[in-house]
Amino acid sequence: MVSHIAHLPAAAAGGVGRDVRRSCRAIAHVVRNMSRPVSTTGSMLEQAMALHRQGDLPAAEKQYRAILTLQPDNPDALHLLGTIRADLGNADEGIALIERALRLFPALPDAHYNLGNIHRRHRRMKAAEHHFRQALKLQPANARTLGNLGGVLTQLERYDDAERYTQDALRLDPKLVEARLNLAALHDIRGRFADTIPLYDAILGEFPKDAETHYMRALTILLRGRLEEGWEEFRWRLERPQTRGFHGLFKFPYWRGESLQDKRILVWTEQGPGDELLIGTMLPDVVSVAKQVVLIASERIAPLFARAFPSVKVIAADNTPLDPTLLTDVGFQASLSELGRWLRPTFQAFPKTEGYLKADHDLAAALRLNYLRDRPGTRLVGLSWQSRNPDLEAEKSMSLANLADILRTPGLTFVNLQYGDCAAEIAGVNRDLGISMIHDPTIDPLRDLTRFAAQTAAMDLIISVSNTTVHMGGALGRPTWAMIPANRGRMWYWFLNREDSPWYGSVRLFRGTTDMGWKPAVERVAAELARWRDLSTPQ
Repeated sequence: MVSHIAHLPAAAAGGVGRDVRRSCRAIAHVVRNMSRPVSTTGSMLEQAMALHRQGDLPAAEKQYRAILTLQPDNPDALHLLGTIRADLGNADEGIALIERALRLFPALPDAHYNLGNIHRRHRRMKAAEHHFRQALKLQPANARTLGNLGGVLTQLERYDDAERYTQDALRLDPKLVEARLNLAALHDIRGRFADTIPLYDAILGEFPKDAETHYMRALTILLRGRLEEGWEEFRWRLERPQTRGFHGLFKFPYWRGESLQDKRILVWTEQGPGDELLIGTMLPDVVSVAKQVVLIASERIAPLFARAFPSVKVIAADNTPLDPTLLTDVGFQASLSELGRWLRPTFQAFPKTEGYLKADHDLAAALRLNYLRDRPGTRLVGLSWQSRNPDLEAEKSMSLANLADILRTPGLTFVNLQYGDCAAEIAGVNRDLGISMIHDPTIDPLRDLTRFAAQTAAMDLIISVSNTTVHMGGALGRPTWAMIPANRGRMWYWFLNREDSPWYGSVRLFRGTTDMGWKPAVERVAAELARWRDLSTPQ
């Protein structure tokens, strides 16, 4: 039996930038230490692994398939082909191939390891935990497997176990960067700031241009309100492979706080919709001092920015080529998030505002009239309970049933502001609680944020987890209560120990805890909601 490769290119190594960069070196090390195959398929396998090591996935895949034509039950070829199929975006096929290899030969720690990484990348944390534990049964002293299990347990919010496995990994390999980053994240979650920063600094001492470490360090610093220092580090986010945007595409100099009095500035997005709305709170500052602003915004946000800033030339960042005439006489460029470095160096630099977006007033009025048609005199409360953040969805989300204490508040009309397919979940909660929460199928935030803005503007109050709904409510200046988790999903821009938001004057923050999860936030919102109902009047 040929030794099995544990660390493969891209997805098989965990799907993060550092693993991608180091995977070729890792596979080279393993192959050099393998026993030399002697059979025909063994020779073919060696050739396939050489191609795999070089990053030539199509050629390696072709060779693995040729091996399987000759020997359909070759567990090495099945396993390694599975990692390639997952790398190329076919996770289910890749998982099926590796599981078939394990049925044929269960004692393959590397196959369990790679299968765990595939599940982890696709947010299947329970399955990832299972396979990392299986790998450790076969190879108990594998530092990378211990470290990856620690990372999964961190995401499952089992922090004691996560720290134990992460420390075990570092005892075996003190230089294992992924485990050091996870330990820093655990210290940060648990409020051990004094232990967090030295870990990042030690890594940067060895890898001074490691963008991921700089970025995580920035989040830790910004979370604690050290804005000027944090913004300086935050610029490294543009160097991360997963960051979207236009960094490096344009030749204009980057804005560094110079006067814009007679200058045209190009500002471009690199954020998801929610963060784009939040960072957009700085656009009025730029518009007020620049000769002209050209703004490249995401396709769904662009119409909202165009309505809010009539003097700005707003371009939707779709797949069509940019009109070069729109980019003439540009003096500077800046990413949206880079504006904070110059415009929000301290909390005193945040203006007191109640929103900057403008919803379609007529549509908002029509929606409100429709929602209240059978419930006159009640107040409209919009609810959202899930995030679609690709990295933090589980940490930032809850089920609608978790909001039962809120939904039982009498005298209010609840409206669904949750994006995505949730009609069945709403129907089930309506049935179980005996309520009638409104679900409007004519509003689809994932397709049309202009109509969603009008729906949000029609509410008397918005209650939501930290997601695009909160940012929409805040950007519109509508009363918004945001429930913030105490885990990795707390997001740096809500800072620590605040009940208000410097970004949005209309947003209040209700925080969960590491030991009780969402429960304290939901209970406090439910209690405040009853008081708000008795004191407020409909808009």
